[in-house]
Amino acid sequence: MKRATRKKTRETRDKLLDAAECVFYEKGVSGTTLNDVAEAAGVTRGAVYWHFRNKSDLFGAMVDRVRKPIHDMIEEMADGNTEDPLGRLREKTLFLMREIHENEHYRKVMSVIFHKCEYTDAASEFLAYDREWQASAHDMIVRVLVNARQKRQLPDDIDINLAVLVLRVVFNGLLNNWLLRPEEFDLLEDSGRLYEGVFSMLRESPDMRVKSSSAHTEKTQTG
Repeated sequence: MKRATRKKTRETRDKLLDAAECVFYEKGVSGTTLNDVAEAAGVTRGAVYWHFRNKSDLFGAMVDRVRKPIHDMIEEMADGNTEDPLGRLREKTLFLMREIHENEHYRKVMSVIFHKCEYTDAASEFLAYDREWQASAHDMIVRVLVNARQKRQLPDDIDINLAVLVLRVVFNGLLNNWLLRPEEFDLLEDSGRLYEGVFSMLRESPDMRVKSSSAHTEKTQTG
């Protein structure tokens, strides 16, 4: 009996998260109410509050359902036991692009994050949530690149902070443009070629090296 109850509870929660994806995607985060989500899920407003404290909590759970696997993949690449961190980084990045291209859940959530979430309040819980994720992602990618440097896949004097910035700009820029105008380029084919070029730049470009006057990189270069 308890097992059946737990299963029904999980199903209701998943139904609410699926509904939140659709309603946030259609109306935007600021234009969506919890009542909208309850109606779309076919449940009562009380059922929403049983699972989520407020709209911010619902938003975070919806995004975490997509971002948690991404977090776990980056953590695996950052592990010092990973022998080919750059190869894994390329492989997993292209896997994510394929998921966003083919998986409706990933695509809608990413569209909500990039284009449907209005950060109108500097104290917004939504903005705080995104900043926390960005800071965590930055730190994990630093560890991936430090691991790659230790494995001699990157030069000893690579500017780690600059390299992380390049990777984040490329990833976010690709998704932002494709989600807005998917007909303009082939996300899967073009992202593969682009990342080959980016990794070549990280390995070979003198502009990606630490400059003697670049004090801002000292902390990560010793990681």
